[in-house]
Amino acid sequence: MVLAAVHGAGRLPRLGARQQHAAVRAAHELVRRDVSSGILARDAPQRAAHEPNRDDDQDDEDEEPSHGVIIIAKMKILVAVPGNLHTVRMNRFVPQALAELGHEVRVFDYSPSFVEKLRRKLAGRDAADVVAGRLMKSIEEARPELFLTLYGVNVAKAVVAELRRRGVVTVNWWLNDPFQWERATRILGDYDFAFTNARYSVDAYAAAGLKHVSFLPSACDPSIHRPLERASRGALSFAGDWGPEREQVLERLLAAGVTVDVYGPWRRKLRADSPLRKNLHHGFFTPERMVEIFAEYGATLNIHTWRGRFDYGLNPRVFEAGACGTPQLVDHKRELDELFTREERAAFVVYRDDEELVSQARSLRARNGELRAAARAAARSFGERHSYKARMRELLSVVSK
Repeated sequence: MVLAAVHGAGRLPRLGARQQHAAVRAAHELVRRDVSSGILARDAPQRAAHEPNRDDDQDDEDEEPSHGVIIIAKMKILVAVPGNLHTVRMNRFVPQALAELGHEVRVFDYSPSFVEKLRRKLAGRDAADVVAGRLMKSIEEARPELFLTLYGVNVAKAVVAELRRRGVVTVNWWLNDPFQWERATRILGDYDFAFTNARYSVDAYAAAGLKHVSFLPSACDPSIHRPLERASRGALSFAGDWGPEREQVLERLLAAGVTVDVYGPWRRKLRADSPLRKNLHHGFFTPERMVEIFAEYGATLNIHTWRGRFDYGLNPRVFEAGACGTPQLVDHKRELDELFTREERAAFVVYRDDEELVSQARSLRARNGELRAAARAAARSFGERHSYKARMRELLSVVSK
């Protein structure tokens, strides 16, 4: 399915050669300036080690004037995604963002089909192997200049090698860091470019010999994640998947007298006598429904899956709740201090340990007006600076150097 085919400046056989055309070089410069004034502009002391958008070009003095009109060369991009995402549908948001930037985008779902699952079971083969034939057919049809995969867990190494042999630039955006960085080390080395959602995982990859990994945080989609007006149902909600740490945190809050309504597919995970059952709204929910949940409560609780194990790495909820203008009670991560403006940070109520978690949660109702006003004021900034469209500009600016 072609998502978009917008005017461009012709096909470019290799991303590294694109700056031969002055208009395209000017476009890349525009992208870098846009990004440097946006998502990472306030992180100057940390850029050398972690920021993927450093501008090292020094030869732009003779570029032709753009007269205010920049035409970015249209690329053919094949995006390989897992099709079974429920709440955080970056498998939809990423291709759409690339299409909005003017590229011809095709999407490939690398989740095994029913027949492929049978073949895998009967032959004892890996998922990537049974999907490979279908993926190669999609590559033949799309003839991409750039291949981007999210996670890439079912993209066979042989397919990536064939793409590179054909001169297609290969990119992987790994969004399960820091808690799955070791798994990613077995995948990311096959790609020309790789990106991680956790800034300090870059150091871990470099130590493991992967020096081509750059930082690209998760994002929001402002067409979905935006402020809504809804009648209040309570002071605090939690919306997300079950996890043992999350269950313990929520039970601790209930024991301390803090009521939290829980949304997500938790029923099978909870023990029969769990006190959370009376507050559970069981089931998967769409991104649209999640936005409604945010709007129905004074604040949302954000518990990173890796709480207590890593003090860095941000999940998508940080950006989604921010763009919705919803205050969030969130466990501390280093990027919270580094990535956001003062206005954006006002939308966070940060806790570092269990004691602070309880005290901050108890304060939410009394601070509701103040917090809601601050979060609403920051929502537009989140939607502009931390959108998937902004992230794809950032990714392409790195790949185009």
